[in-house]
Amino acid sequence: MTYANFNIIDWHAISAGLDSKNAWLEWRENNFTWPENEKAPVDKIPAMARRRMSSLSKLAVQTALTLAEENDIDYLVFSSRHGELTRTVALLEDILNGDDASPMAFSQSVHNTAAGLFTITAKKAIPVTSIAAGENTFHSAVVEAAAYLTENQNDKVLIIDFDEPLPSHYQEFEKQNYQGYAVGLIMSAGDVFSLQWNNKPTIKPSGLPHGLQCIANLVGSHSQWITESSSKQWVWNRK
Repeated sequence: MTYANFNIIDWHAISAGLDSKNAWLEWRENNFTWPENEKAPVDKIPAMARRRMSSLSKLAVQTALTLAEENDIDYLVFSSRHGELTRTVALLEDILNGDDASPMAFSQSVHNTAAGLFTITAKKAIPVTSIAAGENTFHSAVVEAAAYLTENQNDKVLIIDFDEPLPSHYQEFEKQNYQGYAVGLIMSAGDVFSLQWNNKPTIKPSGLPHGLQCIANLVGSHSQWITESSSKQWVWNRK
């Protein structure tokens, strides 16, 4: 079994109707019931920049700006399983309808869109990595951050994991029930948390993306939890 050790200095997560640790705790205690007819906060993003962002990028950038306000960040890891797929589908529909694809929409349909928008908005020239790794996207970001910290013991890493349900064209492939979200973790070197993983596939699909499962366990103050995908088992331990 492979493992990584690290500390989580702070975390923040947002979704429509969920923007505080107490709200996420209530969400967990109410059996992961999503608020209805609510909006996610985007107040930290300047209005001019906000107009050009997709709803998903707004979630990611808002979360990153919130955590970067009071912390000096040395490395960024943005992770998203589906990325800007909603915008990509809209572009493809325009082309199929005989219309020209919007240059601005095209430029913001790439997987590292949110990462670039954050560094521009925050005016911070920080090294950044964007990760997509299927079901294991969130945990791959954690491993990337932990690996960086082994070589940079005094640095802080900001992980932003974000996603939204698949567009209607791909709904048959969606096996999880959730709404658009962004989860941010600030990590440093240490051993408060230990993450272990091995190749142990399961036939029991997860009902939530791994980033949301992590928040559910962090807010619940669990000392150990297990997250599974179709190819791996991830075991968390907290001192």
